[in-house]
Amino acid sequence: MKVWYRLIPPILIALALDGATKIWAEQTLEPYQPVPVIGEYFRLTLGYNTGVAFGLFANLGVGPLIVTGAVIVGLAFWLTYALRQGDFPAIAVWPMGLLLGGAVANFIDRLLDGRVIDFLDVGLGALRWPTFNLADSLIVVSLLTLMVISLKPDKPEPGEQLGPPDKTLPDSELS
Repeated sequence: MKVWYRLIPPILIALALDGATKIWAEQTLEPYQPVPVIGEYFRLTLGYNTGVAFGLFANLGVGPLIVTGAVIVGLAFWLTYALRQGDFPAIAVWPMGLLLGGAVANFIDRLLDGRVIDFLDVGLGALRWPTFNLADSLIVVSLLTLMVISLKPDKPEPGEQLGPPDKTLPDSELS
C-alpha cells in the first residue's frame, strides 16, 4: 500500500475528533468562563487564539495562515518521503498522521474565521498553561512519540550480523 494512503486514517481521525470537540466547546461553554473538571487543575475554558502557538504573532492578518499552510505542505511532503525512504518504522505512520491531522485541523479552524478555538485549561491557581485544544495535544503527543521512536535502536533481524563479517566466504563454504 502506498505510504500516503496509510497516513489518511490517522489524519481523518484527528480532523474528526478535533472538529467535534471544538463544535461541542462552542455550543456548550461560555467564552472565558472556566468550568472545573478536576478542581482548578483541569478546567474547560472557551477561548480564541488569533496567533499561533501561545498566541504568538496575534493579529498579523493572513501572515500566520500563509506560513502555517506552507509548513503543513512541507511537513506532508517530508513525512511521506521519510516513510517511503524507510527513515521511520511503519509504527511511525500513526503519530505522523495524527501530527499532520492536528496541524491541518488548526489550519482549517483559523481559515474559517481567523482564529483557533481553544478550551482545555490546565494549571494551578494563577499559574496556568495557555488554553489549548485537542489538535494541539495531538501535535505535542505525536512529536514526543516520534522522538521516542527515533531514539529506539534498530533491532537486527534474526540471523543478521551486528557488524561487518570477519571475512567473506563463498556461499558453498557457508553451509
